[in-house]
Amino acid sequence: MTRKITSIVNRLVDIAVFRLRGGVALARRKGVTVGDNCRIYIRDFGSEPFLITIGNNVTITAGVFILTHDGSTALVTNSNGSRYQRYGPVKIGNNVFIGVNSVVLPNVTIGSNVVIGAGSIVTRDVPDNIVVAGNPARPHGDFDDFSANIRHTQVNDDEISDISDYRQRVERSIAIANERRK
Repeated sequence: MTRKITSIVNRLVDIAVFRLRGGVALARRKGVTVGDNCRIYIRDFGSEPFLITIGNNVTITAGVFILTHDGSTALVTNSNGSRYQRYGPVKIGNNVFIGVNSVVLPNVTIGSNVVIGAGSIVTRDVPDNIVVAGNPARPHGDFDDFSANIRHTQVNDDEISDISDYRQRVERSIAIANERRK
């Protein structure tokens, strides 16, 4: 019973930390190594958060799973009936965006200046300066082309800094981007 109460209390504390101080504070509380200027929108870091390293300027969006173990190895046993274990660290470089509902598997290193598209399954290392997406995640372009396209077609915060109302900022951003794409 004590274990169950402890688990509930820990979950409540995690929720409070996430809501009051944000995902970065929660990740660090759990044992994840997190760099500076990150945005983390998940609360679950698995059973081995100490195996996760996140660089600077990283965004991890909602629904992302970072796995540091492979539970399927428990299906294989030795002659004594003991199951096998597979653990692996996950390392995320600097200037990385991981899109909604993506999954990063154990033993994966994601380089710097990387965009991982929404819903991607990252099964192997991702080199620097690339955009990947899909299941499994595959290259879809390089980061320099991605950056140039954004600079050419989208709105910079400086261009809408005079608008304080959030909805108006969004609507103006859409209008400007639509004009630039013509």
